[in-house]
Amino acid sequence: MRILEISSTEAGAAFAGKLFARWGHEVIRAELPGGTPSWEPERLYLHGGKRRIEVDYRTEDGRAYLDRLAATCEIVVTDALAADVREHRLLELGMSEDGGPAARISISPFGLTGPYADFPATEATLLAMAGHTFLMGDPDREPLTLPGHYGSYQAGSLAYVAGLASALAPQVSGSRAVEISVLEALLGLHQYTEVRYYHGDRIRSRHGNRVEHAAGTMLPVKDGWIGFSLLQNFWEPFAMMIGRGDLVEGDKMSTNEGRIANRDEFEAMVSAALSDRSKFDLFRDAQEVWRVALGYTASLADCFEDPHLQEREFWRPLAGHSAVDGEPLVVPGSPFRFVGLDRPEERAPSDVEPATESLIAQGGARRWPRRAPDGAAARPLEGVRILDMTQVWAGPLSARLLADLGAEVICIEPSTARGAAKVPPNSVAYVDGGQQEDPWNFAALFNKLHRNRKSLCLDLKSPRGKELFLDLVRESDVVMENFSARAMTRLGLAYDTLREANPRIVYASLPAFGQHGPYGQYVGYGPGIEPMIGLAAIMGYEGDEPHISGTTITDAMGGIAGAAGVLTALERREVTGEGAWVDLSQHEAGMALFGEYFIERQFTGREPERLINAHHAYAPYGIYHCAPNENGDDNWISLATRTDDEWRALCAFAGRGWDADPRFATAEARLQHRADLDAEIGEWTRDHGHLALAEELRKAGVPASAVLRVDEYLHEPGILARGYYADLRHPHTGQQQYDGGAWVFDGDRGYDRWLPAPTLGEHNAEVLTSILGLSEDDVAELSAAGVIGDRPPS
Repeated sequence: MRILEISSTEAGAAFAGKLFARWGHEVIRAELPGGTPSWEPERLYLHGGKRRIEVDYRTEDGRAYLDRLAATCEIVVTDALAADVREHRLLELGMSEDGGPAARISISPFGLTGPYADFPATEATLLAMAGHTFLMGDPDREPLTLPGHYGSYQAGSLAYVAGLASALAPQVSGSRAVEISVLEALLGLHQYTEVRYYHGDRIRSRHGNRVEHAAGTMLPVKDGWIGFSLLQNFWEPFAMMIGRGDLVEGDKMSTNEGRIANRDEFEAMVSAALSDRSKFDLFRDAQEVWRVALGYTASLADCFEDPHLQEREFWRPLAGHSAVDGEPLVVPGSPFRFVGLDRPEERAPSDVEPATESLIAQGGARRWPRRAPDGAAARPLEGVRILDMTQVWAGPLSARLLADLGAEVICIEPSTARGAAKVPPNSVAYVDGGQQEDPWNFAALFNKLHRNRKSLCLDLKSPRGKELFLDLVRESDVVMENFSARAMTRLGLAYDTLREANPRIVYASLPAFGQHGPYGQYVGYGPGIEPMIGLAAIMGYEGDEPHISGTTITDAMGGIAGAAGVLTALERREVTGEGAWVDLSQHEAGMALFGEYFIERQFTGREPERLINAHHAYAPYGIYHCAPNENGDDNWISLATRTDDEWRALCAFAGRGWDADPRFATAEARLQHRADLDAEIGEWTRDHGHLALAEELRKAGVPASAVLRVDEYLHEPGILARGYYADLRHPHTGQQQYDGGAWVFDGDRGYDRWLPAPTLGEHNAEVLTSILGLSEDDVAELSAAGVIGDRPPS
């Protein structure tokens, strides 16, 4: 396919274009003349394999040129300012009476409509408004923001997913205008935050490196730090590993609740047992001997030397570029691969070339005419059938994204699926509106993650259950699971078996470390995986311990990457006619979203500076204390200035004379005197309420957001005005509000066609009769024999 990327920044559209270029599509990047200078690590990471031209869409000739170029493209993606998209009709490029590109995608901070559409924003202010910043950092210190472009890169990944989904759907073919808000993308990447508030009026807050719902944390060892999340099923082997087998049963430490209630004592006990061990030896011993989900804090240098990543060939050489030591420069590769095929090559950026008519003439015809039938735009994956065996968070998030796009997703669940193993500790299950002590029923998190699904409760350990599953594989397009590497083989359902049943099947494995390599048999949860992606080494407080995000961020990274992997394989199947085994690693997905820092590490020969709530090129760029409200809440604001106009706007609004201070006279001076400037701004913000101050600053043209708690962002007027949240009525929990979709297709969010999460086995009869042609008597016999069911065991 040919892709037109219209962008002058290193953010969402650039990341989407990178994904298309990586997987063999022709990407043409059109930049405004004299655009924002690139940071070299970002340029090298994001623009490899693209053709780059300069075109000014603000002129009549420039827009006409892009219109002709877009007519040769299957997908157009832009992260131009919302005002530019509207004024210069960038989502109408390439349209004619015969149709247009499959998808014309806009990525913007707040979307193209709504009260905030034209307000400025930064990565940090969007994280603050979406409720992530409030959860990151120590409870008695300022919140932490994430380095890099996490929100924009995730939005770019969602643009890649939407573009491929649109191009893959001839049965509902048509040209779609797709709108992605970075803020709304971030709102959809919380795990427990909203459901705990909705189902218990509980406001999550910062808890440092401690895991909120389990006795997990990061602890120092001889040469670094280890991280773990100690769910109850890991307690016995963990206790044996630290030499405290006497605590397996009957002690206050033998339950998750007891360990949480006695965290200080528990952590001191673990430190005493492990502090003289090396981090990598502990990691390997915990995984290989005890099968405990433990990880270690990796520096960026550790990541380069990791034997698992090296064997999997995750680090890809960038031709023609060298590190400071003369070694070839390498960049993070794709977080998913097709088993049996080489990983795609990473290519270096090209120079900017003229925008010539010959470039237009080189374009081929699009795959098919693009005229969308009414009502079809928001469901481009209708006709795709997915068998979903995923659990916890990352896997269900992947499948949910595909279900939101119209795929028929059938959850294949054992009768124990709604049991304690799938319900996070301390979460509450609800039936008929009332709180239940029994965790078997309708956990709130399950309902959040499993909308738009069907449920088939099937015993895969029985011969008949396995036979029925393989019959479904023959009638499906995709099988998804995120078990440990050995699980499907033990069930007798390894990829070779599935491929024998259906040579066109796409089989997606989404475990912690991928299916192959030295860590292929290891187990992992976010608090153990996240320290290993290098993020903890560049995030935290100055001179203090490394920090993890506190939001189980690698699940969100792996979840979106999983959906991208499935659609990449389906697109490949359109060309080759063959299915594929998609091997995704959440570990690698994490590093792929911070790739520029790994390039910087090779350029300098040292670990990147830990910038605490700061930016390498802008000042101010921070999080500042605000006045407490009547409840005494700890309130903060995120604000920044990136241009002289934004700086002047801040100075005029604050009226503190900063514009006359020689320390702050230029952008370079402000960076040099960053600490003094932050102190001045912090003294000023302490006298203001965080909500009112953020609103006034945005109106004045300054990127700003209050650091919002869950009870604040769920009622944020600008979010509500766009109709982001979805209301679904579950037969047992009643009407509930959930996070909405990541996309708006031709103005349609598609919520009127959404379905609540299924009850266990709700669609047993429907699936078996409509897809496999079984009779009602057959279904009754299967139920009587326990092959299918609709209730967990008593």
